[in-house]
Amino acid sequence: MGQDLSSQSVTKMKILAVADVHSPRFLDEFTEGLARASKPDVFLMAGDMIHRGKADEIEGVLDAIETRFGTDFPIVACFGNEEYSEIRKSLVGMAGDRIEFLDEKSSIIEADGMKVGVVGTQGSLDKATNWQRRHIPSIKRIFQRRAARASSLLKNVRKKVDRTILLMHYSPCLETCAGEETKAFAWLGSRKFYKVVQKRQPDLVIHGHVHNASTHEARIGTSLVRNVAFPAVGSVTELELWA
Repeated sequence: MGQDLSSQSVTKMKILAVADVHSPRFLDEFTEGLARASKPDVFLMAGDMIHRGKADEIEGVLDAIETRFGTDFPIVACFGNEEYSEIRKSLVGMAGDRIEFLDEKSSIIEADGMKVGVVGTQGSLDKATNWQRRHIPSIKRIFQRRAARASSLLKNVRKKVDRTILLMHYSPCLETCAGEETKAFAWLGSRKFYKVVQKRQPDLVIHGHVHNASTHEARIGTSLVRNVAFPAVGSVTELELWA
């Protein structure tokens, strides 16, 4: 069921959100999940929609969405760690104008007279993986920059919209990682982004990456945080954002 963020309002935006389909790994189950969902005003993807850099798998994901719902709504995505940096240009080309990828960028979506600002970022980790340390010597600075950039984008877009969404792959909090080992959080998310959410208070934070989570929802102040990783949730997440 959808999450009502302000039942006193009359204007709402219907959102479908998902992450970690890892197509083709969970593509069939994702397609089945779409059949149980209703058409959105916007579809949000929180990364790892393809498996291990297989850029052409995005076509199967798009086909599943468009077969179910058509094409008259925006799809907005951030990159996950399996949308490898070297294939992102190809991925964007294959998606064409059907998916708007936000890589440390913001976008404004309008539906039913409501304006929603979406800030997209891969997010950061408290502790770089062994692969990241070997292949990206500046990874610590990159993680710091992403948090600072997201904070700035949220601040700027807030002035122009009714509601704000932070769309990210990694988690910003421990609560939606419950089910994983606590010591693993350093490789699942970032305290830096917790501080960003705490300071900027976006209305909704959507993330993925945490496959084994048993808790999918938390609050950071007034911000609702949702883990929409398909392996954790087992379905496409439906939300309603109210003005």
